[in-house]
Amino acid sequence: MGKRNRTALLPNNLPQLQNLIKRDPISYKRDFLQQYRHYESQLDIFKLKPDEEAEEFGSLITFISQVAQCYVQETSSFPQQIISLLSENYQILHPNLRKTMVQTLVLLRNKDIIPSVTLLSLFFTLFRTRDKQLRELLYSYIVTDIKNQNAKHKNNKLNKTLQSFMYTILQGQQQQQQNNVKIGGGRINSEMSENSIAAKKSLDVCIELYRKGIWNDAKTTNVIAEACFHQVTKIRVTAIQFFLGSNQDQDDDSSEEEKQLPNVKKLQHINQINKTKKSRKRKLEKALVSIRKKELQKHKAENFNFSALHLLNDPQGFSEKLFSTLTNSQFNDRFEIKILSLNLISRIIGIHKLVLLNFYSYLQRYLQPHQRDVTLVLVILAQACHELVPPDVLEPVIRVVANNFVSDHCASEVMTAGLNAIREICTRQPLAMDATLLQDLTEYGKDKNKGVMMAARSLIGLFREINPELLKRKDRGKIASMNLKDFKPLQYGEVRAMERIEGIELLEEYKKQSSLGDDEHKDEWAEWEIASDDSSGEEGWIDVPSDDDQDIVVSDSSDEEIDKNNVDVNEKNVNEEKVSTLATTQLLTPADFAKLNELKLEHKTEQIVDGGKRKRSSTQQNEPSDIIDVNTITGPRKKAKQDYEERIESIKAGREGREKYGSSKGKKVEGASTTNKEKARNKAFMMVIHKKNVLHKKKMSLREKQIQLTNRVNNKRKSRKK
Repeated sequence: MGKRNRTALLPNNLPQLQNLIKRDPISYKRDFLQQYRHYESQLDIFKLKPDEEAEEFGSLITFISQVAQCYVQETSSFPQQIISLLSENYQILHPNLRKTMVQTLVLLRNKDIIPSVTLLSLFFTLFRTRDKQLRELLYSYIVTDIKNQNAKHKNNKLNKTLQSFMYTILQGQQQQQQNNVKIGGGRINSEMSENSIAAKKSLDVCIELYRKGIWNDAKTTNVIAEACFHQVTKIRVTAIQFFLGSNQDQDDDSSEEEKQLPNVKKLQHINQINKTKKSRKRKLEKALVSIRKKELQKHKAENFNFSALHLLNDPQGFSEKLFSTLTNSQFNDRFEIKILSLNLISRIIGIHKLVLLNFYSYLQRYLQPHQRDVTLVLVILAQACHELVPPDVLEPVIRVVANNFVSDHCASEVMTAGLNAIREICTRQPLAMDATLLQDLTEYGKDKNKGVMMAARSLIGLFREINPELLKRKDRGKIASMNLKDFKPLQYGEVRAMERIEGIELLEEYKKQSSLGDDEHKDEWAEWEIASDDSSGEEGWIDVPSDDDQDIVVSDSSDEEIDKNNVDVNEKNVNEEKVSTLATTQLLTPADFAKLNELKLEHKTEQIVDGGKRKRSSTQQNEPSDIIDVNTITGPRKKAKQDYEERIESIKAGREGREKYGSSKGKKVEGASTTNKEKARNKAFMMVIHKKNVLHKKKMSLREKQIQLTNRVNNKRKSRKK
């Protein structure tokens, strides 16, 4: 009777029927076909009114999707029916039913019933819906599915199809906006329409896949680059921020693998032998920290968002087109968006060494101390400078910065920013500075304000290396004055090539000391046989005495003096031009280059510890960075005095996670033993009755007891007042 009742209830209990079908599909095939016919009839009714909620229809869809793998032939048309329903009526469907259909298709895709290209193309179309929760669901699934498809190997067929589809979405929406402008005229309406929402989510998918390292090719980069010219402001800002790297989630420094410190056993051994001083130890530690930081910055991996700028197909055309949008009346953007566009243009100009002459004159209108975000404007100006920019273009810009920022009536922070900006510009294009202006700016090296003084002295230090002729004689320094005769400044477009490997003489000296160079090569060539020359025959050869065996005597005294002078000159030239021949006589292995880096680090550390200032040669100069930090322009600033509320907040923040404040005197660590005095308090009275203290208390007079009690009361009163 129970089984009969259960069978009668199965058509109305879909979860139970679903469980039974998964266990035994053959036995319950008739029940499934009954439910499938019911689904087909519900489908015909639903097509008449697709805007209804239709809970029963949604439950049937979920049931069939769960057991579709058991009856593949019977449900062959089921996925296409759901896809056609969604593609035709996605705007008017009930949100719950639409979400159920999407989850059904995801389940069928996980069971490999639907191809990935078909489903993802539909999901990109569904981005046009006005359902935010559904768009987030689609976004997360698209990213996850494409990531899984490219997990083992790159699925280029799928990637190219989807990239072309997303490019069509972006380009089609942009053309529609342009047609609306031509018909209606006037300024572009930047409201987020349905097509704009789909374009925005498609762009987000591209950016997320690029960050995950799945779509990090040139095609994806150029698809995102096209979005920088989109009429919708939100899409344009998203694409520009991607190239600037401002949307990147910054990882903690702790997650990065720290590199090993260089081997400085030699310096530590010197410190152990010499007289130990705290100052020497601190100096060594400080030198190691500074060198380690610089090496980490030098070998730091390139920011992957920033490397997208290198993948642009036409950087010159891209920058010119983006710059034209700033002067176009249709793109009447806010100042924040203009600054983002200017920042991107300046980075592209600096990286690809482009020439965009109108860009510098356009920036002059923003070079005022009262301008909002003026430090960022100065950063943009400095980033756009490089050695191929004509000096005639940059000279008026530097004049404007000097006149508006570096004068006695300006505040010290303004002067510091102006001097630092001029220094960054001259680092990239030294020919833009003339001697008269430079000598005027160097007069601020004795300013009372520390920031202005440091900025002016950094400018002096820069021109001591790149062109000391422009400085006054007193500012050139000893080393620059001595080398002034042989110094030749670089001309416009000239590049100073490296003549040798930096620090190669250190490696040669190390190999000579350790005598590993020759021994290793002998061991390597030990198993090789040397070909004999017996076959060539020695009978046809005649021994000719060498010139070294004969002593040549010349009687002319004047010739002897000339020879001696030539020998002396040659010896001097050899001593002056002692160049390492290690790179030309041996093949350097990766282990040799690793050892070379360690030796260079140790050499720099020795220079710091010995107390002498490091002499930066032309080969040791760090190349200017492509990205300039705003703090480089503002310089060191004195910390402002905190008000009462900030002080209270800092005090409360310091108390968090701390033990209850108070004196730690007399407190013991948890688990420590007690003192003998504390143990004596807990002893039985009969054990201490014979002690002197107890006997003395018994013999105390009444007057002594009164004095002791008075002192105790006074001590308690004093402690309460505190």
